[in-house]
Amino acid sequence: MANNGPNTNGSQFNLVFKDSEMEPTYTVLGTIDEAGLATIDKIAKGGIAGNREQGLPASTVTVNWVRLG
Repeated sequence: MANNGPNTNGSQFNLVFKDSEMEPTYTVLGTIDEAGLATIDKIAKGGIAGNREQGLPASTVTVNWVRLG
C-alpha cells in the first residue's frame, strides 16, 4: 500500500512486477496468484510509459475487482 505520509494510505496500491524498488514506508498486503501473474505479464508486454525501465504501464489498466482471502 502506498504511503506519502500521515493519513495518505487509504486507497493506493501497487502491483509489483519483477524486481522493483519500493519505498520503505510501503506495506506489503499479500501475493499474486498464477492467474494474476499471467495478467500482469500481459500488461507488461504492452511496455512502460515513456519507454522507461520501470513505472506506469504504457496502456491504461482498470482494476474491476480484487479478491482477498
